[in-house]
Amino acid sequence: MLTPGSIHGQITRAEDLNLILDNQREAPVPAPRPSVQDARPGPWGKLKYVYVYLEAPHQLIENFPLPSPTPNWAFPVSVLPSLPKLFADAGLQQPLIDFLVSEDNIIRDGAMAYIKPPLPQLEEMSPESRAVIYPELAKYPENAYHVDPVIITGATVEEWYATSKLRPELIAKIKKFSYERSDTIVFSDIPLLLNYAQSDTEARTIFKACTRTRTIMVRLQLDKASDAEQILEYWSLGIGLRRKDIEPILNSIIETDGIEDIGLSHLLPALARKLIYTYPGPELARHGTLPDCHWTSLNFFNYEPHEYLLDTNLATSRVLEQFEPVNEPFRYGDILFFLDNDTGDAFHSSVYLADDLVYTKNGRNILSPWVIMKIDDIRKIYLFRGNGRIQGFRRRDVEKAAEKKTSE
Repeated sequence: MLTPGSIHGQITRAEDLNLILDNQREAPVPAPRPSVQDARPGPWGKLKYVYVYLEAPHQLIENFPLPSPTPNWAFPVSVLPSLPKLFADAGLQQPLIDFLVSEDNIIRDGAMAYIKPPLPQLEEMSPESRAVIYPELAKYPENAYHVDPVIITGATVEEWYATSKLRPELIAKIKKFSYERSDTIVFSDIPLLLNYAQSDTEARTIFKACTRTRTIMVRLQLDKASDAEQILEYWSLGIGLRRKDIEPILNSIIETDGIEDIGLSHLLPALARKLIYTYPGPELARHGTLPDCHWTSLNFFNYEPHEYLLDTNLATSRVLEQFEPVNEPFRYGDILFFLDNDTGDAFHSSVYLADDLVYTKNGRNILSPWVIMKIDDIRKIYLFRGNGRIQGFRRRDVEKAAEKKTSE
């Protein structure tokens, strides 16, 4: 059965590096050192890309309730007897452990118990202690920022926030409060950080910066030496899908002097082109739930979204009926499911584009944008426990066309 993934992010609608569409959307913030990189060569053509950082738009942040600056740790009442050992294993000193588990410091609410860690001790807690305690907190949805933390991939804390509006002192706090999770840096102490805000405006600036997501802007390089037929074949899935939509513009760029590239978003289907680099608006919640990664992947080629794909059972049926499992090498349009090795459940999915680039939405929440990322970065987010794998699924019409071509 499909199960939704989780994380956060979102920003502006942009079809290339410079397009800003309206006053409710914000331009992507350039990466600290926006060096252009080359993708590996392949049938997709010559691709160049640059990392950029997205933050949720001001309008969304202004209407979003800020968390309480008083940190709480939520545990089921049933696990309270085991907490002294957990805290000791995390390296906390005995006086702090005694205080944390004292009845005077615990608020019980039904099956859950809420513990208030003292702010000075929480601030001084080591990354190693956080790395032990916070994964336990992440098991319970009441601990929202442990379940869905800020995840920093492929950068240092300083690089991640270099172009943000945060004061250097706040960036230093984030670095101090972060810990390592596999190959990523993880930050969960947003409530703690809000204690250092000097105004309500800065509190919202802090929260906005914590929605930061790294994504990739990609451009297809074209000139008279480009193999137009091979490129068109690849981006039309080998079955001519949407070829009539992309062939005119690609040929025009090849034939026109002074124009050498096109934003990859121009090659994507209409719905993906509309959503890329944006956050979900309230209109997308009209069915009672926001789109997740599976809705995003299975609607990739649809002109209008099929809302029944919000239902995980129906989404599963769609995969079984219309897709075939495939192994690497993947090709454009393949859906990559991140599967649990034990249960076979898919806890995330993305659409393969080219090289190691995928189109994805990391979470069913309003702070998760539609972005382009590298497979390895998504692997670090979803497969960090080492109990999962990636399985590709390809549209049956595409797979049959490929088999026919191979047999000829």
